Amino acid sequence: MEEIYVRPERQPIRISPRAIGIIILFIALFTALALAGTIIGNVGVSEAAIVVDPLSGNKRVVIGPRLFFKAPWEYYVKIYLGVEALDMWTEAGGRTGEWPAVTCLTRDGLEVRVDITIRWRVDPSHVLRLYEYYPRLDWETTTLASLLRETVRNIIAQYTAVETIEKRAEISQKIIDEFLNAVQRESNLAGAILIEGIDLRNIELPERFKAAVESKLAEEQEKIAAEFRRERMLIEANATAMSRILQARGEAQAILIKANSTAEAYRIILEALGGNQTQMAQLLALKEVLRDLKGPVIILLSPGQGGIIPVIPLPSQEE
Repeated sequence: MEEIYVRPERQPIRISPRAIGIIILFIALFTALALAGTIIGNVGVSEAAIVVDPLSGNKRVVIGPRLFFKAPWEYYVKIYLGVEALDMWTEAGGRTGEWPAVTCLTRDGLEVRVDITIRWRVDPSHVLRLYEYYPRLDWETTTLASLLRETVRNIIAQYTAVETIEKRAEISQKIIDEFLNAVQRESNLAGAILIEGIDLRNIELPERFKAAVESKLAEEQEKIAAEFRRERMLIEANATAMSRILQARGEAQAILIKANSTAEAYRIILEALGGNQTQMAQLLALKEVLRDLKGPVIILLSPGQGGIIPVIPLPSQEE
């Protein structure tokens, strides 16, 4: 008995008009989104977009934040307009900033490392010219960094190692002035790069030199202290000498006053005695005798001129 295979008939796939409409809508939306990505650009806050037409070679600048339209074949490059920092420093552990510290030689041939930071930004009015000079946006690495290193080395070379410690403020100001001038002398940067500030963070001297400086400072301080002690001793000696001089002058003046008073007293006594110098001499002798005696005495006055005055000491009660 033979087997007979019956081939089923295929039913045609029918798609409803509604489904077709939905598919067409999705395709249209996808096409619109893809097309929008080629004709709409966006730029954010503190950004500028350089829109380039490769067919005509024209360029235009769009400052953000905003959306903008462009031709599908145009492309754009974003440039940041905010403040940026160029760091050159090296820490003790070896960690560095964007760039390592600037190695320099002082006027006396000592090697030092300078840590420095500059803050800069792009002027929006000159951003197109800057882009034409630096289409890879590498003005910081190719020009700014090299100008800063050169400026720092030139200024440090004008000072000795000790002066880098003593005149740090002066060195910092010179670096600022010279770097600003160097940027302005660069025709491709002048006006396009604005320097907001420069911070001289540190001038690192070799350890052996710092040890020598500290030893020298200690010696100078000891010298100053010794000089101070010497001056104080001189002042005290001068004060003592002056005090003694003044005391001696006072004593001499007192003696002179006493002598003048004694002479005046003698003159008065002599006048009272009628100018009798013998009696005057007796009185002076009596005075000297009485000075040496202790206790009560009896004085016998002798009448007449030229008499001798007897002096009889009385026994004291202790005797």
